[in-house]
This record gives sequence, C-alpha cells and structure tokens, in this order.
Amino acid sequence: MPSDKECTSHADECVRLAGLTDDLIVRDQLLDLAQEWVLTAQRARRDDARVVPLHTTLDDNVVPLHTNQDDDES
Repeated sequence: MPSDKECTSHADECVRLAGLTDDLIVRDQLLDLAQEWVLTAQRARRDDARVVPLHTTLDDNVVPLHTNQDDDES
C-alpha cells in the first residue's frame, strides 16, 4: 500500500488536472479518483498508527509467557 504522502500527492494531482479540463465527465472522474486517493491516504495513516516499532535489541521485547518452576528452585 502506498504511503499517505504518496496518496495525498496523487489526489492533489487529480484535482490539479480536473481544474485544467473543460470536459465535465473527465473532470468528475478525476475528482472521484482524487477522493479515492484521499480515502486511501486515511487508511494508510490508520494502518501506520497500528504498527508498533520493535526495539533494536530483541531482548527488550521478549516477555516470558510463564516461568519454569524448576528454574525457581535452583
């Protein structure tokens, strides 16, 4: 999936091109496409917000699910 910046850039270009055409059908299609790019950008931002970055050291992120009782007795 493209980044939200890429999607926004595509949407801006569609709006720019829509402003240059005299063909109402093409203009409407470009504006519809721009709207789709905006929605895709919003989805990309939501997806990016869900990503949890891992630390460079894996040990910082490892949490044991349980401890072995044999380890506690030594």
